[in-house]
Amino acid sequence: MCPAGRTPETAAPPSAAGSLIELGRIVNRHGIRGEVRLKPHNPDVSAITALPALLLLRPPAAPQHRRVIAARPHKQFLLLQFEGVATAEAAEALIGCAVAVARADLPPAGPAAIYHVDLIGCAVRTTAGDVLGTVREVLVTGSNDVCVVRDGAREVLIPLVADVIAELDTATRTIVVHPLPGLLET
Repeated sequence: MCPAGRTPETAAPPSAAGSLIELGRIVNRHGIRGEVRLKPHNPDVSAITALPALLLLRPPAAPQHRRVIAARPHKQFLLLQFEGVATAEAAEALIGCAVAVARADLPPAGPAAIYHVDLIGCAVRTTAGDVLGTVREVLVTGSNDVCVVRDGAREVLIPLVADVIAELDTATRTIVVHPLPGLLET
């Protein structure tokens, strides 16, 4: 299951992805003065706008450090202006690039918060010990975030709410859930 307008992607767990965290992808240019449209993986883009520089990734090329000179929200996108990108043609050349940041450059998540990337790859089981699978994606729904947990062809949506999450341990990469009635029924 994937939000409308977004292609499904399987993110690598933090240990496999190294110290870079992908924040979104450049999907188009905006206007004629070099702005690009970033489709963030998480609509809460406050961390992106606070960063002075980002990394643009397009394998097999080496990552490019780009200084952000302007950032503003626009519908479901974030419009970015990078230093050295002043024309529509220069912006078009960036379409398809992943936008990432070094983990060390992100602000601390806070005492009751967690970065979505830290949930990807976590093993999920019930309080009774039944294995549900691993977190493949986190959806932002507005009221609460939802983990998409897959085990082969089976998919379970687990809301990240206190009534359901019995234990969440990123050190051991495990999540234990208390399945409310109807949660695991297909």
